[in-house]
Amino acid sequence: MRLLSFELKKIVFSKKFLYILIGIVICVAFLMARNIIFESSIEKEARERIDELLESNFSNAKIHQSILEDDPENEEHKELQRLNSAMINNLYETRNLLAPNQFQERLRLQNEYYSTAKEYKEKGGDHSLSFQEISHSLALNEKLLDSNIPPEHEIYSRAFPNFIKQVVDLFINFGAILIVLLLVGEIMSSEFENRSINLLFTQPLNRTHIISSKFWSSIIIYVITIVFLLVVTSIIGYVFGYKGSFNYPIVIEVKQRIELLTISEYMQLAISMVSLSILMIISLCLLLSLFFKHTLATLSGVLGILLAGYGLTTIASWNPLAWFNPFQYLLPGESIQFQNGRVWWQGVPAILVLTAIFYLVARQKIRKSKVD
Repeated sequence: MRLLSFELKKIVFSKKFLYILIGIVICVAFLMARNIIFESSIEKEARERIDELLESNFSNAKIHQSILEDDPENEEHKELQRLNSAMINNLYETRNLLAPNQFQERLRLQNEYYSTAKEYKEKGGDHSLSFQEISHSLALNEKLLDSNIPPEHEIYSRAFPNFIKQVVDLFINFGAILIVLLLVGEIMSSEFENRSINLLFTQPLNRTHIISSKFWSSIIIYVITIVFLLVVTSIIGYVFGYKGSFNYPIVIEVKQRIELLTISEYMQLAISMVSLSILMIISLCLLLSLFFKHTLATLSGVLGILLAGYGLTTIASWNPLAWFNPFQYLLPGESIQFQNGRVWWQGVPAILVLTAIFYLVARQKIRKSKVD
């Protein structure tokens, strides 16, 4: 316990930890500032999107008109022309309902458009929207209407819950790994580089306690960092954002079916999944530190293994491999959003087993370690 307390104090009172916390504050503040600056462009972006769809529909209208001029009795293109005209009229109506207080009518019109576009594609028409985009948009809009929640921009929203989700998304996509490597990537290798390992080896303590204290202190520091990130995000989001809803829906796919998570459910799941990878990374850092005894070589080895593991994840498409793949949660956003043929928790046993193996091998390795 005394050694654990010592390791914690070394990290908590280091300049590096302070700089990382300051960096987190700056990054979160920058994200909010960006959202404030670009908030005025949200309506403009919505109009441009409508114009893009109109252009696509007008292009299709010319095609149908040309075919019907040559073959006036073509029933297929008569029906496609009718559906295409309905979509054009819908877009003109939607373009006049972009004010925030008109969101309910706008969502209803959008759903009519998506339903018509789906029917149009099913009958052989060509449309810029894919079936997946249509299905996701319909599910999201229907849930927003049922819950009476205004739609929010996925990137530039200042709604309190949506802003926190934006930060969490950045955290689980590289942020967590980067922060942990900066914080504890050298926690063991630095002992060899500074020769302070000599002092630890001469102390009346079990060598395996060194690994245990560094492992658990790294986990505690990671938890402190997450809490700090969420507190800072909440303060900035509350002060500079506006009220939203933690029940805001997130669309996911499970076994080829559309399902919905709330923002709160999504964030809990995302942080839990990336934290499993962090456990593995911490134990891997400790193990490689004992082999290389140099920070740069250790970090290069860790990054190389993670890149290779994630590359294998993207290449291997055989779903049963998910039960044995410990690298699938390095960037867990996609694992949550697309659970077709597998479930999000399939890789949990593999990553826990590999973490335990790294940790136990590191404990065994330090017993035989010598200072060069």
